[in-house]
Amino acid sequence: MAAEQWFTSSYTRPDGDCVEVALPAGAVWVRDSNHRGEGHMNVTPSAWRAFVRAVSSGRVGVE
Repeated sequence: MAAEQWFTSSYTRPDGDCVEVALPAGAVWVRDSNHRGEGHMNVTPSAWRAFVRAVSSGRVGVE
């Protein structure tokens, strides 16, 4: 996927640790912004929404 199709999470930490997300048709791709060449994780849109809700609510901690 082209670089311009990836975007940085709105929850980027001040130290620069963050994830990047791409939204190809019917999927959500997630990768580490500091290790872009090491691949990405592919999840369904509904799984991504559930994860974001869990993190936002504090039910899941992110380090």
